[in-house]
Amino acid sequence: MFNPNFSSGSRHRNNDINLSTSQSTSSSALLSNIRNERNQREQKRREEIAALRIQKTWRGRRVNKRFREDLIDQLKGSNDIEVLGRGLVVLLRNGWGSNRVAIHAITTQFCELGLNKDGGTYRFLRPLNNHSDWSIALGSISIRVLELIDLEPLAPTVSTCLSFLEAVLDSKTYAQLSDGLRTDTQSSILGIVQSRRWVETIVKAMENLIAKNLPKKKQPFLTPLTRLLTAPMALSVDLTGSPLIPPLINHLLAIPSLPSTLPIPALTYLSTNLNLFNLLLPYASQNPGVLSEGRLKTEVGKTCFLGNLATFGITGGMLSRFGVEGISSWMNVIGKVLSGVDEGWGKWVDGLDDDDDEPMPLVMDSDDEENEDPSPLPPARARAKTKPRRQTLPSSIASKLTVLATPQHLSTLSSQVISPSSNAPPTILQDFATFYVGLLSAFKGSPKWEGILDALLEGDRGKGLTKRIWREGVRGRWTESSDPESWDTLKLNPQTPPLILLTYMYNHYLLLTPDDEFFSTTSNALSTDEILELAGIWRDLAFWGYMNGVADPATKATSGAGSQMQNRGNEEVRGLFTRGVTRVVERNARRHFADPDFWVMKSQLDLKGFVEAAVYEDAELAQSNDVDTEMADSSTLPRWARARQKFTKRQLAYISPRLGLLNNLPMSVPFQTRLEVFRKFIESDQQRLGIDYHSRRQRNYAKIRRTHISQDGFDELGELGPALKSRIEITFVDQYGLTEAGIDGGGLFKEFLTNLSKEVFDTNRGLWLATDQNELYPNPHSYATESHQLAWYRFIGQILGKAMYEGMLVDVSFAGFFLAKWLGRQSYLDDLNSLDKDLYKGLIILKNYPKPEELALNFAMTEDDFGVKRNIDLIHNGSEVAVTAENRHEYIQLVCKYKLDRQIYAQSRAFFNGLSDLIDPKWLRMFDQQELQQLIGGEETLIDIDDLRAHCHVDGFPNDITPRLFWKVVKGFSHEERRALLRFVTSCSRPPLLGFGYLYPKFGVKFNGPDLDRLPTASACFNLLKLPGYTLQPPRHRPVAALLELTPTS
Repeated sequence: MFNPNFSSGSRHRNNDINLSTSQSTSSSALLSNIRNERNQREQKRREEIAALRIQKTWRGRRVNKRFREDLIDQLKGSNDIEVLGRGLVVLLRNGWGSNRVAIHAITTQFCELGLNKDGGTYRFLRPLNNHSDWSIALGSISIRVLELIDLEPLAPTVSTCLSFLEAVLDSKTYAQLSDGLRTDTQSSILGIVQSRRWVETIVKAMENLIAKNLPKKKQPFLTPLTRLLTAPMALSVDLTGSPLIPPLINHLLAIPSLPSTLPIPALTYLSTNLNLFNLLLPYASQNPGVLSEGRLKTEVGKTCFLGNLATFGITGGMLSRFGVEGISSWMNVIGKVLSGVDEGWGKWVDGLDDDDDEPMPLVMDSDDEENEDPSPLPPARARAKTKPRRQTLPSSIASKLTVLATPQHLSTLSSQVISPSSNAPPTILQDFATFYVGLLSAFKGSPKWEGILDALLEGDRGKGLTKRIWREGVRGRWTESSDPESWDTLKLNPQTPPLILLTYMYNHYLLLTPDDEFFSTTSNALSTDEILELAGIWRDLAFWGYMNGVADPATKATSGAGSQMQNRGNEEVRGLFTRGVTRVVERNARRHFADPDFWVMKSQLDLKGFVEAAVYEDAELAQSNDVDTEMADSSTLPRWARARQKFTKRQLAYISPRLGLLNNLPMSVPFQTRLEVFRKFIESDQQRLGIDYHSRRQRNYAKIRRTHISQDGFDELGELGPALKSRIEITFVDQYGLTEAGIDGGGLFKEFLTNLSKEVFDTNRGLWLATDQNELYPNPHSYATESHQLAWYRFIGQILGKAMYEGMLVDVSFAGFFLAKWLGRQSYLDDLNSLDKDLYKGLIILKNYPKPEELALNFAMTEDDFGVKRNIDLIHNGSEVAVTAENRHEYIQLVCKYKLDRQIYAQSRAFFNGLSDLIDPKWLRMFDQQELQQLIGGEETLIDIDDLRAHCHVDGFPNDITPRLFWKVVKGFSHEERRALLRFVTSCSRPPLLGFGYLYPKFGVKFNGPDLDRLPTASACFNLLKLPGYTLQPPRHRPVAALLELTPTS
C-alpha cells in the first residue's frame, strides 16, 4: 500500500526534509532572542544592586541599633545636662523607635536635672554660655517632650515634663541672659516650636486626657497643658501672622464642648490669655481660608467650633466686654463658618429627623412659594445619591448652638448696626450681613428660620434696620447689575452679603404684609421708587443667573474657567432673587406702580433667536423624556406624577437656560414673545406626535345630545386623556333623538366646547364657587372631594386644556389663588381677601394687635360642613397650642394655607391632572396669574377694528357697499359695543392675545340675502357673521346695532 510519508512502516521515525532555501531562523526570532538575553542580564544586574542595598540598609540599622544602645547606656548615669541634651537630640532624630521606655527615662532624667537651679538660673540654660546652638537643641527636645506627654498622658513623669516645658517657654527664665543672647535663644526656640505642630500636639494630648475624665473630676494635667497652648506667644515680639494662630482656631476651638471639659483654672486661664477677640477672631476674619482647614474641614469640626464660640462669646459674656470691634469680627467668623455647613444642619441641631438616609434627588424644586407636587422620577431618571446620616448631636453642644438664634442675642447684634458707636469698624454692616446670611442658610428648614427673620423685622427696629442696610449697604452699589460680570463675580463682591440679607428680609416682609401696609409710606421702610430699584437689581442678577448658570457646590476648581464659574452666585441665591422679583411683580399686578416694560430685559435678548432656541430646547427635552418613558415603567404612576416627572423648574434651569428663564423669571421676557413661544411649543408638540387635522385616521368621535351636553361630553371624552390633542369630531343629536346633518370641520366642536364651558363652570352645579369679583374657584366642601366629583374636575381640566391647545378662548375667570396652583405657587394673605373678607380682616387685626394672647386663639379652625361643626388642627395638637406674639405670623400663614390650599387641594390636583394631559406644566409656568387668565379668556383691551378687518374673510356680497358700510359702523362702536359684537360672533367678548390673525376659524362676514328687514345672525361655531345686504346708514342703523342684543345661532 502506498505510504505518503515514504516510510516502510509506522514503527519507523519520519524524516522531516526541508527543501526550502530560506534560513531556519528568521531575523525577527533572532532579534527577539537578543532582546530576551539583554533583559535577563539587566534583571540580574538590578537584583545584585537590590541585594547590595538591602545588605547596606541592614548593616546600617544594625550599627545604628548598637550605637543607640551604647549611647543609652552612656547617658543613663550621666549628670551633665549638655551631654544628656545632645544625646537625646541624636536618639530622637528619627522618632522614639523601639527603645522608647529607656529614652523616656533619659528624657525625664534630663527634665529633672534641667529644672534644678544654680544661682537662680535653670541648669538647662548653662550650655548657652559656651554654645549658642544649644537653643536649637533645647527647642527640639521640647517638641519631643511634648510628644512624650501625648503618648503617655497619665504617666507619673508627666508632671516633671510639663514643668520643664513651662520653664523653657517662660520669658522670665531668660531674664538674666544678655540682651543679644536672650533674643537669639527665644527666637530659636520659638521658631522650632512654631514649625513642629506645637498646638496640634497639645490638642491631641488634651483630648487624650479629656477622654479619661471622670464624671465630676477632671484631669489635673489639663491645666498646665492649657497654659502651654499660649506659652510660646510670650517669647514673640510680634504675634501678627504667627503660625501658632491658625491651629488655635481650627484645632483647639474645634474640641467638642471645650469649656465644659476643662478644669476651672484651665478655663479661667484660657478665657484670659487666649486673646480670642483681640487676636484669633480678627485673624480669622482677615484670613478666611483658616476656617476651612484643619479640623474645620468637616461639618462636625465646624459645629464644635461654633458651639465653643457661642459659649465664650454669649454665655461667657465676652461679646459685651470686648465692644463693637470684637462683635464685628465675631459676626464675620461665625457667619462664614455657618455658610459652610451642609444642608439640614439647623434641623440636626434642633434634633429633628432629616431623613438623611433616604435617596436625595440631585435637583429638587423646593422654593418656599413654589411647592410643586412632588414627582417621583422613573428609574431611568432617578439619579440619586444617599447622604450619610448624621450622628445625634450631643445636647451639650446643641444647647450652645441654639443660643446663636435667640431673639435676645439677635436683638443685641441688631442694635450695634442700627445705632453704631463712633469706634465701630467700617465693615460692621458687612460683618453683620455675613453673620445673618450664614445663620439663615444654616437654619433653613428649621423652625427657628422664621424666628430669625421675625427678630430682624420686629417693630420700628426692623424698619430702621431695613433702611440702614438699604441706604448704606445696597443703594448705589449695584449700578452695573445688568452686566453679566456682576453675577459671575458675585461671591467676590464685598457688597453681596448686605444685598442677600436685605433680600431675605424684604422677601419675608412681602410674604407677611397686606397691600394696604405695603403701599403705606408710614409702614413700609422703602418707598416705591426704592422698591423698584431693589427689584431691578434682583431682576438683573436673577436673569444672568439663569442665562449663565450657577456655581456648582460639587465642583472644586482653583484656576481657569472652573474657578470663574465658582465665583458666581449659587442656586439658593438665584432662587432668592427670583422670589423677590416674583413677589414684587404680584404686588404690581394688584396695584400698578411700575412701568409695564420695567421687568423686561429687552436689551439682553435676541427675541427671534430666543424663540427659536427655546422651541428647539423644548423639543429636545420632549424627545429625551420620550426615550426615558419607554425605558422606565411609568405606567404605574398617576397622571399628575407622569406630568410632573418630566422636568421641574430647577431642573430646567440646569438643562436649558432659556426654558429655565421662562419657567422661573418669565416677566423678563416680553409677554408677546412668551405667547409666541407657547404657540410654537404646541405646534412642535403636534409635529412630534404626528397630529394631522386633515387625516380622518387620527380623529376621535363623539355623539352629543343637545339636552345632555356636559354628561355626554364626560361619558364620551372623559377617558381619552392625551388623545384629546387629536381632532375631535362632534355629531349632535337634537331633542327628538335625531342626528343633525352636517360634517364637523371644526365649527361643531367649537360650538360644543362653548356650550360645555357654560355648563361645567355654572356655579349652580356645585363644583365651583365665585368670589365677590365673580371669579371661580373649586368648591371646598367635603362632597367635592368624592371620587365622582374629582373625575369631573379632571374632565373639566382636560376640556380647558383642549381649548388652550386649540387656541380657543373660553369666557371664564378664575380666582387668582386658584390660578397660582397651576403655577405651583403659594398663596398669600392678600389672596384671602377675595375669598373671605371677614377672616382677612380678623387676621389683619391679629397681625397688628399688641397682645395677641388676649384674643384666646389656638392653632385650629372650626368648619361647618352641612351643619356639622368640626375642628381642624393646623399643626399637631393645634387646639392645645395658643397663638402668641412669637408665633402669630406662623398662625396667619397656616390659616391662609388651609383656606387657600388645603381645602381645595384634591379638587385642584384633579383639575390639574386633566389639564396636564394636554398642556405641559412648564408651558404654563411662563406666565403669571393675570397672564394665564388672558391666555384662557383673551385680553381685556380695546378691540382693534383695523386688525379685525385685516384678518376678516368677506364672502358672497354682490358689491362692496355693505362691507364698507359695516366696517364704518363698527369703527364707531364703543368699547362695550365692540365686545358685544365679538361675543355675538365668536361667543367670547375678548380678542385673541396675539391678534385676530390667531383666531381660529377666521372671523368671517357672509352675505345673507337682500332682505333688508332681516336682522344679522351668526354661527359662533365658525366665527361667522351673516349680514343682509344693507345699503343705508341712518345715524344708528337699527339692523346693524341690533346684533348687539342677539345671541348667536348655529
